Amino acid sequence: MTKRKKKMKKIFKYPLLFLLVIIVGYSSITIYKKYEEKRNSFDIPILNDNKDEIKKKLSSLNYSDEDIDLIKKELNEKNINYLIDKEIDNKLAINIINEKYYIDEYLEKYVTYFNNNPTLDSKEIITRVNSHLDTEFYTNTEKTDDTLGKFVILNKHYYSNGNYKGEHLINVDAKYNLYGYEFQLSKECYEAFLKMYNDAEKAGYGFKINSAYRSYEKQISIYQGWVNKDGVSLADTYSARAGYSEHQTGYAFDIRDYPFTNDDYSKTKSFTWVSKNAHKYGFIIRFPENKEYITGYQYEPWHYRYVGESAAKYIYENDITFEEYYEYFIRFNNPRNLS
Repeated sequence: MTKRKKKMKKIFKYPLLFLLVIIVGYSSITIYKKYEEKRNSFDIPILNDNKDEIKKKLSSLNYSDEDIDLIKKELNEKNINYLIDKEIDNKLAINIINEKYYIDEYLEKYVTYFNNNPTLDSKEIITRVNSHLDTEFYTNTEKTDDTLGKFVILNKHYYSNGNYKGEHLINVDAKYNLYGYEFQLSKECYEAFLKMYNDAEKAGYGFKINSAYRSYEKQISIYQGWVNKDGVSLADTYSARAGYSEHQTGYAFDIRDYPFTNDDYSKTKSFTWVSKNAHKYGFIIRFPENKEYITGYQYEPWHYRYVGESAAKYIYENDITFEEYYEYFIRFNNPRNLS
């Protein structure tokens, strides 16, 4: 009997242990689930309280429900708190946020610029701040990203140094150069130029390159020559300081009509064709008329910059400068997905 009892006890030992493990495991899972439900039940009101508090504060500043929805969609937490803490006027803020080229990182700059220039509308505020006109030219400058190829920017805010030698430079055939001078351009830019040149020639219009790539060292000499002639203030309106010149990129060139007919290129038949068709080949008039306050340079109908067909088309059709395009579409990567 003793042996049989021991045998029976052994038979039931492991199933009982297994059953015990199942019971303990199930109980643990049940307890954990109840804990999570209880914990989450406390989280929800806290989150809602935060959202309600933001809405309450914005509402007290006369922001409508529609305004608040826009703010939550377009602004980061820092800027939402900025509107609340500084009690920013609701009409001013919403007008700025609704502008086409609004960049959230610049909200405080927009408001500050408006406070200093209250007669400007929100569109002009966006244009000026995005173009860094909230500081004087050649002050508070930034090192450009010179790895961007055709989108690299050099102007009175973004600079490079003597180590930047353009990109993929090749020699321009002498037949395209005025007086047979030797010039270089970026390969991509040169190939686009050839297409434009050949199509213009077929249409009965002629032009040649008058200037192209310039090294940092060459620009030092050119700029100083103009300063010696006209002084710094005047020279700065038509000549770039070394490190700030478009010509250092290899994506810019100057042209003159050929055969030569007029000192003012904008009054030539060549310009009539080029100005209306350059964007189809990826070129823009880099320093357009009536945009001098943005670019910092006099109108230069002869100066063209390669930015690719898509960018050139957008700039041409929307009548903006490369400064504006670069800041919104390149530096901040088209935050609102504008086409």
